[in-house]
Amino acid sequence: MTVVCLGYRAGFVEAARRRDLDLHFVVDKLKPGLSGLSYTRVADLADGEEVLRAVTEYPGTDVSAVVTGHEHPMFAATVLRSVFGLPGDTDLARCLRFRDKRIQKRAVSPRIPTAACVYLEPSDPDYAALAERLGATFVVKPADGFGSQATEPVRSQEELDDYLRRHAFVSEVRTVAESFVEGHEIHVDGVWRDGRLVWAAVSSYLAPLMGWTQGGAVADAPLGPAESELSERASRFASDVLHELDAPDTVFHLEAFVRPDGELVLGEVGARPAGALTPEVLRMTHGIDLYGATLDVALGRAPEVPEQGSEPTDLFGWIYLVRNPDRDLSEESFRDRFDVVEVDYPAPENDRVGIYGRCGHAIVKAATHKELVQELRAIADFNRSA
Repeated sequence: MTVVCLGYRAGFVEAARRRDLDLHFVVDKLKPGLSGLSYTRVADLADGEEVLRAVTEYPGTDVSAVVTGHEHPMFAATVLRSVFGLPGDTDLARCLRFRDKRIQKRAVSPRIPTAACVYLEPSDPDYAALAERLGATFVVKPADGFGSQATEPVRSQEELDDYLRRHAFVSEVRTVAESFVEGHEIHVDGVWRDGRLVWAAVSSYLAPLMGWTQGGAVADAPLGPAESELSERASRFASDVLHELDAPDTVFHLEAFVRPDGELVLGEVGARPAGALTPEVLRMTHGIDLYGATLDVALGRAPEVPEQGSEPTDLFGWIYLVRNPDRDLSEESFRDRFDVVEVDYPAPENDRVGIYGRCGHAIVKAATHKELVQELRAIADFNRSA
């Protein structure tokens, strides 16, 4: 059985081997992990036509399912399921509800708090008019963006003009402006099947993701027993959102903001597993294999999930490491100072700068969420301070 995987994620390789499945990757970036694997390269994984042509060429009709661990190929995955008669959702309009920020926020009822969201018209980028609708500070980003790419706060006409100079566009449905939501950012990751939440876990980002362009650290820590009230509320919130969006069977990743008064506000939700190292640390913490669950759902099988309710012994978190021009750091620098479970920080001559400015990563563990956050902040300070 051959499963087409749109975009490379090492976790799918391991999960497929455990299920005796063959994988064929369709990728837009060549990564070292692809060595020895079957793959086809395309220019754009978001281009459903190009991806369809690639899969028609190879592996062709010998396809049992399609999966992706990324946000931008979701529409192409839906096209493949429709054309090849594969298990899973083939509703293209529903797929857009999990891609386009404007469509998604319009699809939920007023009982789901969301940021106000409008398309930004390139012919009339009027800050004053937008501020009247969205507030003096609003966020501009691609309507179908991922990974906080080109996501920036705007506070004046000058900042809006500067954004449009750096991110030129002509489409009237390509970019959105959203009201700024004050609060810390959390996310819910889980499995949705037969119209209900069958497993979920809640985590907290160290800082808002869009702050990385201003030097903020990108890191993530699962909540623990001390945060059970927030975890339960966030899981119910995720269930309500997925119900209103008529979600298909899926592994999902939902982001939300917790306002100072405790209200949850929807950021966005994708019908795919989380990015970065979140699936890896959730497996370490909770024993959940989100890659394997994604494969199971794609094949029409009941996903394997742990029983809800058991408390983890330790909590594991990750942080992306960046290159600091003012400090000569190495893997040993982090190992000597911190009790890391895993660290990857290649020498500058082997630099590979990725999303969020990533040059490496570290994984640490702690007994509580508070202690885990403290450790991640200490690593962030050490990595970024001169």
